[in-house]
Amino acid sequence: MVFIVCSILGVVSYSTLPISLLPDIPIPQITIKCSGSNMSAREMENSIIKPVRLQVSQINSLRDIKSETRDGTATITLKFEYGTNTDLAFIEVNEKIDATMNSFPQGTSRPRVIKASSTDLPVFYINLSLKSDKQGMPVDEEKFLELSDFAENVVKRRFEQLPEVAMADMTGLMYRNLKISPDFDKMESANLNLNDIEQSLFANNIEPGSMIVRQGRYHYNVKFSSVLRTLDDVKNIYIEKNERIFQLKDFADVEIVKKNESGISLVDGKRAITLAIIKQSDETIQSLRKSMDVIVNDLEHSFPDIEFTINRNQTELLDFTINNLQQNLTQGFILVFIVALFFLGNLKFPIINGIVMIVALIISFIFFRLFHQSINIITLAGLILALGNMMDSSIVVSDIITQYVNLGYLIDDACEKGVNEVILPIFSSTLTSIAIFAPLIFMSGIAGAIFTAQAIAVTIGLTISFLTGILLLPVLYKIMYTRKEFSAFDPILSKSQEKIDRVIFPLYTKGIRLVFKHKLIFLSILLFSIPLCVVLFRYMPTSTLPKLDYVETNVSIDWNENIHVDENLTRIYSLLHVIEGANSSAAYVGERQYLLDKEKELSPSETQLYIKTDEPKQVAILQKKIVDWLHIHYAKSLVSFSPPDNIFEKIFESSSPKFVLELHAKNDEDVPDLSSINKIENKMSMLTGESSEGVPIEIQYLIIPKHEKLLLFGINQNQLYQALKTALNDNQVTILHSYQQYLPIVISCKQESIERVLQRTLIKGYSSNSTISIPLNSVVEITQMADVKQIVAGKNGEHIPLIYSKITQPDKFISAAKTVIDQTSDWQVSLSGSFFSDQKLLKELVIVLLVSLVLMYFILASQFESFLQPLIILAEIPIDIGFSLLVLWACGHTLNLMSGIGLIVIIGVIINDSILKIDVINEQRRAGKPLKVAIHLAGERRLRAIIMTALTSILSMVPILFTNDIGSELQRPLAIAMIASMIIGTIVSIYLIPLLYWVIYRHSENKDNEKKDKISYT
Repeated sequence: MVFIVCSILGVVSYSTLPISLLPDIPIPQITIKCSGSNMSAREMENSIIKPVRLQVSQINSLRDIKSETRDGTATITLKFEYGTNTDLAFIEVNEKIDATMNSFPQGTSRPRVIKASSTDLPVFYINLSLKSDKQGMPVDEEKFLELSDFAENVVKRRFEQLPEVAMADMTGLMYRNLKISPDFDKMESANLNLNDIEQSLFANNIEPGSMIVRQGRYHYNVKFSSVLRTLDDVKNIYIEKNERIFQLKDFADVEIVKKNESGISLVDGKRAITLAIIKQSDETIQSLRKSMDVIVNDLEHSFPDIEFTINRNQTELLDFTINNLQQNLTQGFILVFIVALFFLGNLKFPIINGIVMIVALIISFIFFRLFHQSINIITLAGLILALGNMMDSSIVVSDIITQYVNLGYLIDDACEKGVNEVILPIFSSTLTSIAIFAPLIFMSGIAGAIFTAQAIAVTIGLTISFLTGILLLPVLYKIMYTRKEFSAFDPILSKSQEKIDRVIFPLYTKGIRLVFKHKLIFLSILLFSIPLCVVLFRYMPTSTLPKLDYVETNVSIDWNENIHVDENLTRIYSLLHVIEGANSSAAYVGERQYLLDKEKELSPSETQLYIKTDEPKQVAILQKKIVDWLHIHYAKSLVSFSPPDNIFEKIFESSSPKFVLELHAKNDEDVPDLSSINKIENKMSMLTGESSEGVPIEIQYLIIPKHEKLLLFGINQNQLYQALKTALNDNQVTILHSYQQYLPIVISCKQESIERVLQRTLIKGYSSNSTISIPLNSVVEITQMADVKQIVAGKNGEHIPLIYSKITQPDKFISAAKTVIDQTSDWQVSLSGSFFSDQKLLKELVIVLLVSLVLMYFILASQFESFLQPLIILAEIPIDIGFSLLVLWACGHTLNLMSGIGLIVIIGVIINDSILKIDVINEQRRAGKPLKVAIHLAGERRLRAIIMTALTSILSMVPILFTNDIGSELQRPLAIAMIASMIIGTIVSIYLIPLLYWVIYRHSENKDNEKKDKISYT
């Protein structure tokens, strides 16, 4: 009755458990976004970014800091030690910024501080485009401006009204402004200049507020109507000059046009507006998706001219991954049931074991609820891992009860005696399996947090399976024993069991004879496995995580030229024709307009491209096409590829470069010398055969005022700056206060070469007490220079990063880097990258492995009340690990976090068979049996159970090998390590552990007892 109630509670708990891709863990990262209008990268670095960086570097638990500064924008990324309270760190970062604000240049906006969260990652992106637009063709600007208004004022609000939506962040919008294009020839004839236009605009756009006039007993609000509200208001502005009156439209074209764009969003080759949908932290992805589907369907029906598309959909990834893992769990259960069916020889006992396993799984969800766990790829993988052990306990109990029944015991006595015999070894094996996961909790960083969830899942599964195995299974065995409903298939199943027995028992006898005949050879194999493990640990390639095959990829392109957004867009249209085989694509051309964009800012000459294909192998094909096309058409361009954005990649940062060569200038006052950077790159390429991803370079014009000329003509710096701003760019003067919206009013000139612009643009000056117009090129000089596009700095200050992502020989690369460091005099060179964090992770795994061995030794020592017998059991671990590493290497896997966890889990799982076998040997010896007789009887008595438990453990992991979702790919190295170790471990448990037991205890036997042995293996 208790188990029925618990099963009902388990079903209810399962239905209420949240479903997510990964466990809900905090991301210890904070991003600071800074902006400085019209500030150069160097000016921003010195006046804003460096002071902020120095202040926030003093915060406790700060693990790493990195800033990237470009013209007008900068990003500072703070990474804290895992376990840091990011809420308190967020407050402290804001306090540090407030303390630094006083030193900022006047008018600088306050930096934005963004705290990282797993819920900040958009669940999906909704794209709005016009159905009338065609791929790769210019957009109808007027219609797209209307679409931008509609998206901002209608769609965004509809989405954000949903309780599941925290924010709908937008990019790709097109804006309007009022553009004034002066005719300089007419202005010169009227003796007008740009300053006259600006002053007139200011004078005619005053909004002083309302005034109150009293009239008798009444009072009235009087408004001063001197505000520009329409296009005609601006055209008809009057300007007085030298006793002559002009209107603005007489010498300038005034029109409302689209605002010059610095960023564009594309979807499948069409101009689009993209909304990133971010869910509320306490809402589920499933409820958000249902609500959004309703809104999108309604909008599609109401506005048939607009195309709504969804891409980068995290809900599809979640559903696909969770469904596959649930299928793996089900398939593993079915395979385990089939094995039990044929090995146990009847239908009753597999049904009993199946019921016990199902009840154990269902009850486990109660404890998932109590421990605040969700259904995710980590906890589901933990249950799959525990599935084999769940069946092991049931098989051992049912097998021993059956043996006592066959010996003639009554069913009640057989159940009692069988459970009493195996309860201690099963408890010990369960405890050792659980003890394996305890050290994982002490792993540092997010990896430790992630696999704490897996440890909890396995612990819950193993504990519940132990309790159901010793409490529920005997009751079900007694109930099913006398029932005849399932006896129809017994003859067939009994024959299959007999056939299996006729195969395995003779093989066991032949094998054990062979092992005892060649004792030295097999003992040498055990000893050889120890140095084999050391060598493989030393030379196997390492990585943080296994390689995951995606059908998506992000492509980052820096054209490495001073191009504008329109040229960038033209090139992307051409590139999209090259990747026509893609299922779908999206692109950010130039800057993004997202408010919560924690990534580095894109410049107008950069593009981030998203590509989705049908199969993972197509990703590599398209990547090669892109690289080849760029190499042929735009050799200067820099391209890099990264996995798609998802919570998994955000947490583990698997796309981090393997090595980064950081070049620090020895003299901070020196400007970076690009030629010396190229020399270091060439030297590294010559020594290693590897090329870096390149340093983005931009060509800059340096305008230097001629101060003596400025003084001579009475021109101040502000006049010069405004004239240059208008001539070279759009100069926003004021705002048109339209009734519907506010439009910027800008004074703009025609786009020409900088030399031509400076030659024909005039500025008002004075000579001999008279006003004259002077060309700008008379008071300034211009030079061209090349410089790095962004300034990168870290804890140790500014540096030039040379990124190497694809290094196949790390030792050779490190040796070459040391050579370059020793030979470089102009730079201080240091080395960083994910390689070193991988090495740290590997060391932690080795420590966890050693701690696990010590824990297991003490548990086994307390069970067997011996210091030697635990060593016999643990002696099989080196050969199991060594064989697993060989198989992993042969299958092309690295020594990573998942394969390392698999090796640790191996220790707790594989020795269970040896524990049970040695327990029976000890029992036989206590009953007075000679050593070899006890070994032989224990081997035969446990043979079927050992093979069955090995097969169940192997088959429960097999489905993971044949599915291609992110959860299965993540767990695949663990599954391969488990399967390989179970195969070799079963052989070792059956044959080599008895040999080692005999070697240690052979001298304790009396010579007379040795002569009485009825069985000889030599």
